[in-house]
Amino acid sequence: MPHYLTLHHEPDSPIEVFEDRWVELAREKRSMWVKTWFNRENGQRFCWWDAPDQQTLEQVLRNHGVPWEKIIEVKLTTPAEWRWRED
Repeated sequence: MPHYLTLHHEPDSPIEVFEDRWVELAREKRSMWVKTWFNRENGQRFCWWDAPDQQTLEQVLRNHGVPWEKIIEVKLTTPAEWRWRED
């Protein structure tokens, strides 16, 4: 399943708004919310999602009243997957 990062910016919303959404989104079946990186100081969130496609993810966010600025398809990699070269 493809991975996506979503960028959200809601600087004036209290944390309780996000916590209530997170409870709902954790139950979502059409896509899977994996985790969120959250900067409370500037109201930005970066969320990792697994979804069948971007349109499904957009529908999920709309259905739950979650505004977003960007949705970017990404590929996950780790240092263990890199080819190491000897110099």
